[in-house]
Order: sequence, then C-alpha cells, then structure tokens
Amino acid sequence: MITDGEFSALITEAAETIPEPTAADAILAAARVEIDPPSVASPIAKVRRHPRGFAISALGAAAVLAIVIAVAASSSSSPSRITHRAPDAAPAYGEALQKTARVTAGVTKNVTSSASSTAAAGSQDIITTGTLSLVVHESALGHVVAELQAIATSLGGYVSTSNVALAGSSRGGTVVLGVPAGEFEKAVSEAESLGTLKHLSTTATDVTGQVADLGAQVSALEAARTQLEALFARAGTIQALLSVQNEITSVQSQIQQLQAQQRVLANEISFSSLTVALAMPSATHASAPSRFSKAWHQAVSHVEGGLATLLADSGIVLFSVVLLVVLGLIVLFGGRLLWSFVRRRLV
Repeated sequence: MITDGEFSALITEAAETIPEPTAADAILAAARVEIDPPSVASPIAKVRRHPRGFAISALGAAAVLAIVIAVAASSSSSPSRITHRAPDAAPAYGEALQKTARVTAGVTKNVTSSASSTAAAGSQDIITTGTLSLVVHESALGHVVAELQAIATSLGGYVSTSNVALAGSSRGGTVVLGVPAGEFEKAVSEAESLGTLKHLSTTATDVTGQVADLGAQVSALEAARTQLEALFARAGTIQALLSVQNEITSVQSQIQQLQAQQRVLANEISFSSLTVALAMPSATHASAPSRFSKAWHQAVSHVEGGLATLLADSGIVLFSVVLLVVLGLIVLFGGRLLWSFVRRRLV
C-alpha cells in the first residue's frame, strides 16, 4: 500500500511532465498522450511496473487533466464575457423631454383651429369702448366730475382715470369710467345730460376667437406640465431631474403669461370703457376794430408790401451801388494814405 506522501510525490512528478495546454487542441493532444503508451521512457512508465501504482498514477493524471481543462475553459471563456451595464435612463428622458417640448412648442398651431371652431359655435365676447366730449361751464366743472363718479358707482363700475384741472387758465380734462358691459348705453346717456355734447364715438371689438385660443393653449400646457411632473417623479439621475425641472419651469411660465392675458381680456369684456373729455366754452370774440384803426393797419400793410416789392425788384441795383460806394471809400482812404507817405519822403 502506498502512503499519502508517496501519492502526493507521484502526482507532483506526473504533473510536471505534462505541458500546460493553451487551447482546446492542445488539451485533446495531452489527453491522447496520457492514454497512448509513450514511446520514450518517462516517470509514468516506471509507475506501470506496479499495477497499483499505475492506477494511482492514472487517477492523478486524470485529476490534473481535469484541473487543466477547467482552467483552460475558464481562461478561454473570460475574454468573450462582456459585462452589460444597464443603459442610462437619460436617453429615455431625453426623448420624453423632446416630445414634450414639441407638444408645448406646437400648442398654438394645434389648438387654433379647434378653438376657433368652438368659439364660432358659442357666444360672442365683445369689448366695447366709447369717447364722449362735453362742453361744460367752468363753474359747473367740479360738479360734472362728481356726477360722473356717481354714475359709474351707481351702475356697479368705477373711475379708472381722472385728470381734470379745476382752476387756472387751462381748465378741463378727461375722466375714464369703467362700467359693466350691459350698462354701457345707460352710462353714455347719463353722461350726455351733464353738458353740451360735442362728439361721441363707440367701438365694439369681437375677441371671441382670442379668448378661445388662450383657453386651449392653457389647457394644452397644463397637460404637458402633468406629463413632465410624472417624468420628474420617475427620474433616476440628477441630470434627468434638472432637465425635467427646467422644462416644468418653462411651461409654468408660459401658463402664467397666458392666464394673465385671460384676466385682462375678461376684465375688458366685463367692463366697458367710457372716456369723457370735458372742455370749457370758447372765449368771446374781441370787438370789431374801428374804421380809423382798420385804415391805419391797411396803410402800414401797404407800405410794408411796397418796400418789400422795391427791395425785391431792385436788389441787384442796390447791391451794385453799395459795392461802388465801398470801393470808392477804399480808393479815397488809400489815396490819402499814399499821398501822405509820398509827401514825407519828398520833405
């Protein structure tokens, strides 16, 4: 019986004689070498002289071969092993954000036709404005302003602007009333009775389509915001969170702007604007001039006209005379200076 130490020594000696294969063909060749009797003397041939030693050697060789095959199989399969990383969620969020951006950018194009058709089927939204010019006596100017304020308040409206000068040389001004649309005609009638009507104009503007378009745009943007909020809840990276948050902020800003326009339109539709201009009567014309004053002014006017005509007709002649006079003076004074100089030299 062979001991454990001898068994270990035999396995080690047998393993040293077997070359390490580097591929599948080499592994098969090594297996054939172990099965076929070697043609040269080797340590394994020495083992075959003892049957029990041969069996142990065969078992050891088989164990070593199995280990080598396992190592070769693991080494050959390792290069082809590819670690698949979970794809980043950013492209999916990017596609979703692009889709949402296309929706928000095309809101106006997509909803205009449907909103217009809905507006045509519903009631009309009208903005009514008017301008009224009154001539009032300067002593009644303050009373008229107070009456206009009372008219607006009694009809459920308000005074939006009042700019009236009650004293000074430029008395008068304007008062702008905001009255409910249904009371506009009554407000005009009551304001007319406060003075002498000089001018009146009214304008009615249909904004039904504009109101419908704004409502459709707000609805579409709110739906887009809901989709973005759902994406924000599923975002798994900081980059995705920031991208979705920026889109939500942009959409919310657009919604607020459109809602502000809706409020302005709703107020203009509900309350009509009436601008009342107040003016004083024209000043009394001055008394007609007397016959003597009229004749004097005519004479002066004729003299001025004659002089102007004379200057215009004889402009060249006058210019020539002035030029000759100037030249004569130059010659006179030049000659006197020259004569004085010559006389000093002669003396």
